[in-house]
Amino acid sequence: MTDDDLWELTRTRLFWAGILANGVTTEDGAAAVEAALPTRPSSREDLTRLHRLATHELTGMLALLSDDEPRWADGHGSTVGDVRRLVEGR
Repeated sequence: MTDDDLWELTRTRLFWAGILANGVTTEDGAAAVEAALPTRPSSREDLTRLHRLATHELTGMLALLSDDEPRWADGHGSTVGDVRRLVEGR
């Protein structure tokens, strides 16, 4: 996987973890999560470390929340289950 691909995957996982952790249900909330994402690390080692953290955060939030809890997902009034399907590709 290239650094660019790893960064995109990391940003995606951080974004969805932020949506879940912060109980985001609106476009404004999603925009705030997007704005709060960190900048890209300069080294592959730091990027890999951040990727592991993002993966841990996302999987942890998905494990804690039930699928019927409301959350924003691609601009729709949705649920944690909808986010789960988006990130797991179901």
